[in-house]
Amino acid sequence: MDQADRLRTLAGFSESSRKTRIISITSGKGGVGKSNIAANMATLYSAKGLKVLLIDADMGLANANLLMGCRVDKTLDDVMFGDAKLQDTFVRTPGGFDLLPSSSGVRKMLELDAFAQRTLMDRLQEIIHEYDIVIYDTAPGIGSMVLNFNASAHDIVVVAHAEPTALADAYALIKVMALERKEKKFRLLINRAQSAQDGLESFKRLTDVSAEFLNISIDFLGSLPEDPCVLKAVRQQRATVQLSPRSPFALALVRIADKLLACSHAPKDQNKSLATVSLRGAS
Repeated sequence: MDQADRLRTLAGFSESSRKTRIISITSGKGGVGKSNIAANMATLYSAKGLKVLLIDADMGLANANLLMGCRVDKTLDDVMFGDAKLQDTFVRTPGGFDLLPSSSGVRKMLELDAFAQRTLMDRLQEIIHEYDIVIYDTAPGIGSMVLNFNASAHDIVVVAHAEPTALADAYALIKVMALERKEKKFRLLINRAQSAQDGLESFKRLTDVSAEFLNISIDFLGSLPEDPCVLKAVRQQRATVQLSPRSPFALALVRIADKLLACSHAPKDQNKSLATVSLRGAS
């Protein structure tokens, strides 16, 4: 059994244990808003009363703590190359979820060899089962660590823009995951869409290519609109769904988060609509 299978098995290992849903938010191209989506989604699920862990899996170039305005004393760098334990690095965010931060500007974290990556995945096994939802915010691209995190998730959510380059990079990531890791199911989310139709057309372009060359399934989660409230929230280091809960971005993400949670792998008691949740700190 490989590392991915071990993590997925761990997520539902016994009737008496907490069943964990593992969601990977990933992208082929950087700058598509992946980290912001991951932090806002973690905030929504936490507001629903779920115990949520966001793992900043962008090794060496992490920024989830900045998006949430959190001070970080220790990171995964200290776990891998120091004497810190995973529990020493956890930060409780204003979004109500726990954050496991990685490092920023630490080259050796970007160059973890196969043994170090296995060690990290083994350590994560020790804490994942304590949560209802675990969200990975991966690095962009097709690096081995990105592939490992994606392969260990129940849901692989690929974030892209409608631009041809972003869609091409999204397809490249899906292709590598399908051919090298034998993944068959992906979920697509189009960010900063000019309209709902813009998102649908982007999805169709990607699925047309995938259907011709890959034997896979891509589910369209939906699109998030271009929204000035997002930039405002990022500048204030707060989640958009808290700062501007009635903004177009927040309302669209609520629908997407609900849809994702309603998909397979969700525990039976997680069927309450996020739209009915009162967000802590919302104004």
